[in-house]
Formats: sequence, structure tokens, C-alpha cells
Amino acid sequence: MVSVVNLAVGKELLIGRTVNSNALWIGGRLYRMGTMLDRVLTVTDSLDEISSGLNELLSRRPDFVIVVGGLGPTPDDMTLKGIARGLGVRLRFDEAALRLIKEHLESVGRTFEATPARKKMATLPEGGVPLANQVGTAPGVRLTAGSSVIFCLPGVPREMRDIFSNFAEKEIRDKLGVMHISKVTMKLTGIYEASLAPSIAEAFKMHPEAYIKSHPRGLKGGVPTLELDITVVSKKAAKARATYAELSEFLSRRVADLGGSIASKRESVK
Repeated sequence: MVSVVNLAVGKELLIGRTVNSNALWIGGRLYRMGTMLDRVLTVTDSLDEISSGLNELLSRRPDFVIVVGGLGPTPDDMTLKGIARGLGVRLRFDEAALRLIKEHLESVGRTFEATPARKKMATLPEGGVPLANQVGTAPGVRLTAGSSVIFCLPGVPREMRDIFSNFAEKEIRDKLGVMHISKVTMKLTGIYEASLAPSIAEAFKMHPEAYIKSHPRGLKGGVPTLELDITVVSKKAAKARATYAELSEFLSRRVADLGGSIASKRESVK
């Protein structure tokens, strides 16, 4: 399994001003690729917090660190300076990064001038490679620290998704290799989560590598409702399908034995 962690930077995420939709999106994207986020660490706009947060995540030796937020032109955008501090390297002005900023501005009909704010966005930690941002102004940055690859992405969701999809995702997919995913979401009625819990525990013992998760949806017309997710990921297609089939059959049978029923299922078997 490939290890991916996320360092989310921004006071707005910690004071209830902004929901961290970026972590939600990255987590979902990785899950559909056959891996997942191992950890999300959220820090405020502080050099000490950014640098210590990075080193805390790097101490786990992840394959990838996805840093999101704080790449813009304003004084509170200090992520790259904090990353440089954490890595023990200097900041340096990067001509290639400034060219990316210039190309983007001109592509949307804006006049380019090498202002201090734009030069700030083009000042990267030593060893950083700028990544084109096709949606906004601030480039992303790729760095390495030992065996870990670090991607620094803007916090604006559309910009983050653009750079993640064009750069980070490709590297993660290459590291993962081909993954086969078989999954289903069942909508259950007439059964409480607590009643199904022992059967889920048995299923975990059968295949601890699988993802099995129940989601209570409350009472509808006085009848308990529940969603049940089963996901199996493997490099071998036959193993993914066989394990999935065994778990799906086992839990479906237990639902029926407990007096519940499967109202619908959304299935994907590859």
C-alpha cells in the first residue's frame, strides 16, 4: 500500500470559517485509485506550525506528503517558507516559476508585471520544482525529502484539483501500479447497526484487509435504515473479486437472518 498524508494549512480551517473540502476530495480520489489518506494534519498560518507539522508527518516516512494552502501573495501565505524551514533549506527565487505565473496571466488576458507579490509566489524552497497551475496564478511545487515526495498545492479547491490531477496523481498511480477494486454500497432497512455489528466483526476476521463500514441513517417511517460499504482492493483482479463475493454473500445472508432487507445496492466489480 502506498502511504499518503496531508498537511492542510490555514487558520480558516481551524476557526470554523472554511470546511476542509480539499482533504475530502483528495481522500475520495485516492480511495478510488486503490489507496487512502493515512493522516490529515491541519495547522494554522505559522512558520513554526507548518515546519513542525511537516516534520511530524515526515517522521512517519510516507511515500507522499500533500501540502495544501498558503501559496498565494498575501503575508499570511507562508507555506513555502515554513516548508523550507522544516526541510532545513533556503528559499530561492525561481525564474521558471515566474514564467508560469506570466504565462497564466497572459492566457487570461491580464497584463504581467513582476511585482513583489508575484515574485513571492515564485520564491521556492531550494530543490523545489514549480508545477503549472492552469486555473490560477500560484504554481504548485514538487520537492523530495529522503524517500518522501512532497507536493505543495494552492488552497483554492479548483486550483488544488488541477495540479493534483496533472502531477501528484500520476506519480501516486505509478507507485501504486494497477489496482483492482470491487465494492458495493448496500441500503438496508429493518435492521439496526448494533444488531449487524457482530456480523461485521466476523467479516473483518475473515478478511482484515477489506474495508467494511456501516452508516446509520436513522428511522424512516419508524423503520431503521442503514448503509453498508464493502470494498476490497488487490493487485490481483481474481483475488479482489473472490474476496468481495465472499464478504458480500456472507453479510447479505446475515442481514436476512436478522430480519433486515437490502433495499438497493450500488455495485462495482472489476
